[in-house]
This record gives sequence, structure tokens and C-alpha cells, in this order.
Amino acid sequence: MNKMNPNIRTKLHGFTIVELLIVIVVIAILAAISIAAYTNIQQRAKNTAIINAASQSLKMIQAYIAANGTYPLKGNACITVESGCSMAGTVVSMNSTFNTNMATVGTLSKSVPVEGNHFGLMYLYSSLTTFNSESQPAYLRYYLFGTSQPCRVPGVMAWLSSDTYGLASSNWTNSNVDGTGKTECRITIPGPAHS
Repeated sequence: MNKMNPNIRTKLHGFTIVELLIVIVVIAILAAISIAAYTNIQQRAKNTAIINAASQSLKMIQAYIAANGTYPLKGNACITVESGCSMAGTVVSMNSTFNTNMATVGTLSKSVPVEGNHFGLMYLYSSLTTFNSESQPAYLRYYLFGTSQPCRVPGVMAWLSSDTYGLASSNWTNSNVDGTGKTECRITIPGPAHS
């Protein structure tokens, strides 16, 4: 049987304050990286939902134009938010004529993230709008989360001057909208001029 000699003292080891601080710093760094990655994933998921709704709506509006030879509405309509879309606090409401006309070709997506002063997918019509020097009165407008995000839908309109637009690539970005941390996208809807 092995007995301990009472004259020999064993030194018990613990963590020093420096070692504990190093562990805390490492944990804090890992937590910060995880939070940043999670935020980025959330932003991409929101933007994907908005882009998908815009792409689907564009295809359905083009189907309506092909079937009827005219735009579904000569006016403005919020496509995705029941209570209305917002452009810097200006509300664009749902439009029953637009919804009825679009129901003849399918069901539009009504689910996109709603946050801040700029949200929703809007159908806008103005007889003054030109795109590549031709009358293109109708377009879609939506906002993505984050600055300088690619719009990722064909027919992105680059603003040239009042109601005048030119073609931009689908990866074109309109940086920060009014300091909100969002990207504004406008997508032309090819169709009959002033139909």
C-alpha cells in the first residue's frame, strides 16, 4: 500500500488570471465571428426571398402582357405587402385592379421581409419613363438589405436623369438608399409603350 509522505507537499495547479483572460478573449472572438456570419446569412436569405419574388412577378407580368397586349395597370401597386409597400415613408397600396388582372395568369408572391422605411415589391407605371431612349412606362422597384447588393434580375435600370434610365447588368448596384443601409433596384418591364 502506497502512503503519502506527510513531509512532501504537492503543489496544486490552477489557472492564472492571464490564462483565464486569454480563454475569455478567444471565446469573445469566436462569438463575434459567429454573430457576423449569422447576420450575413440572414441578410442573404432575406435578399433571396425578395429577388425570387421580383423575378416571379416579372415573369407573370410579362405573361399577362403577352396574353392581353397591355400592361396590367396604368398606375402603381404594391405587390407583396398587404398593408402597402413603402418608399421613404410614402406608402404604395395594394391595387384590386392589378390583383384581379394578375390573378388571370397566376398567383403573385405576397411574402417578403418588411423592415425600415424602404420595403416591398412595387409595380410602378409612369408614361414619362424611358429606358434606353424608348418609352417603357412600367417597372418593378424593390429594396435589398445591405449597401451595394446586386439586383440579380434581368432588365436592371440605371438612373440617368429624371424618368430616364439605361440598361445595367443584373449585378449592378445602387449603393446606399438615403443612408438606410439598403440597395434600391428598378427592373424594366418590356411591353407596349403607353398601352
